[in-house]
Amino acid sequence: MTIIMKFVSTSFSRVILCLSLMGALSLLSIQSYAADWRYSVRPGDTFWSICKEYTVHENCWLELANLNSVANPNQLSTGTQLLIPMQWLKQAPFAAQAAYVVGEVVFAGANKKLAELTIGQELRIGSKVMVNQGSATLRFADGATIVMSANSELIISSSSAIKQGRAHSIEVRLPRGEIQVTVPEKMPKTQFRVKTPSAVAAVRGTKFRVSSSAPSVESQRSQTRSEVLEGVVGVSSSGDSQNIIAGQGVSTVEGQSVLEHAILLSAPRWNRSCTDPGYVEWQTSLSATQYRLSLMEDDTSIDKMISSVTLADANYVFKKLKEGCYQVKVNAVDSQGYNGLESQRRLCYQPQIAVPQITEIKFDRAELLVVGEELQHAVRYRVEVSENENFSSLIEEKTSETLTMNLPVSMDIKSIYVRVKAFGENIPDSDYSNVVYLERKNHKNTFIGIAAIVFAFIAL
Repeated sequence: MTIIMKFVSTSFSRVILCLSLMGALSLLSIQSYAADWRYSVRPGDTFWSICKEYTVHENCWLELANLNSVANPNQLSTGTQLLIPMQWLKQAPFAAQAAYVVGEVVFAGANKKLAELTIGQELRIGSKVMVNQGSATLRFADGATIVMSANSELIISSSSAIKQGRAHSIEVRLPRGEIQVTVPEKMPKTQFRVKTPSAVAAVRGTKFRVSSSAPSVESQRSQTRSEVLEGVVGVSSSGDSQNIIAGQGVSTVEGQSVLEHAILLSAPRWNRSCTDPGYVEWQTSLSATQYRLSLMEDDTSIDKMISSVTLADANYVFKKLKEGCYQVKVNAVDSQGYNGLESQRRLCYQPQIAVPQITEIKFDRAELLVVGEELQHAVRYRVEVSENENFSSLIEEKTSETLTMNLPVSMDIKSIYVRVKAFGENIPDSDYSNVVYLERKNHKNTFIGIAAIVFAFIAL
């Protein structure tokens, strides 16, 4: 059964899809992606003028009326939607543009040839976009956006318009996966439909997620899961229709009625007390089985997802971040697999050098060996040696690119204090390590002590 998801919206936010890229590629050679173009009649339009402006079909003006069951071709009412076959058009209408791309993302246009998707690429009706690793954000002609995550597939199947390039209604297909959509407030309200294999959802002024999974081995039926963040979503399947409000989720199985509603887990609260670079932490939820964390570009006007991870713990360290600011989102996932409400915050990252640690230190006659672990972002290290704990005066110091050093120390010095500091390039220096105290062993006294023990044993 086909699932149609219709979004007529004042605000829409993100959607996410998942699909096997290889399976999608096999469909490219056998499948036509695009449906007919839906044209909304404007004042003064005639079949002749419409055909002349948009089509190359020789008998368009004669056949278009019959194709759309128009009894009187001389009377066209403003707002009437006419279906125009894609093969008749001079050019497939512009539908969307790639606003953000990261990772392995490809697309196929009307010619079905695969090409790398790059930022700025125009996508017309009939285009198919596939994300293997990474993500892609598509901005539609009316300002609506769709965020695609890894292993996802999207087909722009049809569009209606009062003019090419000014979409009034958009339809995409979601064979499998998960998407997040945002539709801005517009008048007249844009209609945005998403088709999946197992249900129908009608959406008005909402933010929500929807996922469509492939048939399982056990059930052989597709399943769709909807999670409403704002507004109301009307979900129907096999003749059963229900309204789902914000904070609720629902699943539908192909050929079955809508299942019972689920309450989405609350948005986690951030713990902002920790300021370690790249580290984020949030309060745990007793009902959560795991958490989903997304890192995005610092752009609040449109979601640009860099990466997403699923975690068992309520904290995470982003590694190898470039210096700058980001947006971070997190939601809890319950035992049924529903994604809860989201928390979002800004995270600014400046590389810092950790405090170095001395792992080995020993005297080797007139030298002191100091060994420590190499640190990320450190370009050099300085070891300081003093006879007093406050390092008011140094008896030796040395700087090196590695934290394995030999320093000369007089045999007359019986005990020392040692510390180390790390330095970076254009970033703050590290703090000093913990102070390590070391005494030089007196081998003569040790020998006398051992001899005394042996003599006492013999005497017994």
